[in-house]
Amino acid sequence: MVTPRLLGVAERMEQPDLRPAELERALEALARVNRSFGGTWSVLRHLERLCAALPAPVSVLDVGTGCADIPRAIVRRARRRGRPVQLTALDRHVGTLRLAERACAAYPEIVLREGDALALPFSSGSFDVVLASQLLHHMEGAEPVRLLRELVRVARRGVVVHDLRRGAWPHFATWAALRVVSRDPVTRHDGPLSIRRGFVPMELLALAGEAGWTGPQVARHAFFHLVLTEGAP
Repeated sequence: MVTPRLLGVAERMEQPDLRPAELERALEALARVNRSFGGTWSVLRHLERLCAALPAPVSVLDVGTGCADIPRAIVRRARRRGRPVQLTALDRHVGTLRLAERACAAYPEIVLREGDALALPFSSGSFDVVLASQLLHHMEGAEPVRLLRELVRVARRGVVVHDLRRGAWPHFATWAALRVVSRDPVTRHDGPLSIRRGFVPMELLALAGEAGWTGPQVARHAFFHLVLTEGAP
């Protein structure tokens, strides 16, 4: 039996009193965890499937970009393969965008934008593919459906939503692993909490259906990653 989603408890990274240095360390730690435990790979795999038949340059929007670690990974892979790509990375937090701006100094392919994920400042069909990584579990009430509606609205060809699988074993394993691989207190606190706020596959499919997606699919990956997609390859 899967326990219900934990609601009403914010992660430390969301707290307004988090100091800039703490935020920077937490974002860097999250990026390392994504690289080491397959989060970034999960996103890239599904993004490449959706983009394989699209003419270059492919336009991609990353919603809730954080320090833009996933857009940077996308650009690095695109460069290695000689395939031009145009990235727009959006976040609502000005402080986070300042950190992302420094991190993206050598990535002219990435344009940073401030904006609300629930009211994206773009017209319908503005991007080939839209992605959101570990953003959905921050949403409560009607917000998850609103987010999924916005993502599919601004996408021409497909959507990739990456998040975490909820469960007792994922929670314990994440708690234990982060005490080995990370010294950052924010990451150690937020990682297990993110699992408790995560989803199971059927919940993601139900949310996508409510949001008007016509062909949603969910894939499970190692280390408790879930990827919800819309759009044929």
